[in-house]
Amino acid sequence: MSFFDHHRASVLQEKLSKLVDASHEPAKIDEVVGLDLSYVGGVGFAVATLHKYSDMSLVKYSVASDDVHVPYVPGLLAFREAPLMFVAYELLNTDPDLILVNGHGITHPRFFGIASHVGVVLNKPTIGVARRILSGREVVINGERYLESNGVLGAYVVVRGATKVYLSIGHKVSLRFITEITPKLFRGHELPEPIYTADRISKQVRSRVARAARG
Repeated sequence: MSFFDHHRASVLQEKLSKLVDASHEPAKIDEVVGLDLSYVGGVGFAVATLHKYSDMSLVKYSVASDDVHVPYVPGLLAFREAPLMFVAYELLNTDPDLILVNGHGITHPRFFGIASHVGVVLNKPTIGVARRILSGREVVINGERYLESNGVLGAYVVVRGATKVYLSIGHKVSLRFITEITPKLFRGHELPEPIYTADRISKQVRSRVARAARG
């Protein structure tokens, strides 16, 4: 396994976090991409799905797979998963208005989770979608739930049945923008439709590969 320098990666996150734009509000949203990743052993399967924003219908999707050598370290997920997500994204050959990433954005110890990493690298509006808190605490303001991390309101909390979903600022979006578009992102599932679909497809691919490996 190749050497991975945790300290250098953390320092890089702190530097790149200064590039995050948490005040931008996209003028229009026509197409949305979802990014997710599953594993079979040490092989990662990244899925990028393209959806129409108007009804969240799936237009097309792409899959990229490769060996993943970077270990899982809480807070450093982007270095493990983002490279393969970028490949799947490029295979879509599209220019979406918004990207949803399975993971946190600025609700991260260094304000730079995988959704922010993807957004800054691609220079695209991104929102992080997570089901667990990585950093911070929930607060209630005027009846709405938010996730506060390092003194900053960074995510909108959506309660879906027994599940909480944290929609965090990734890059080039504001918290107000996230709260306004949230109803459009959900279509009867616990997760926003682009992430739900990308997750479902990645697991289907993973299952096929696992079955083939068993013979």
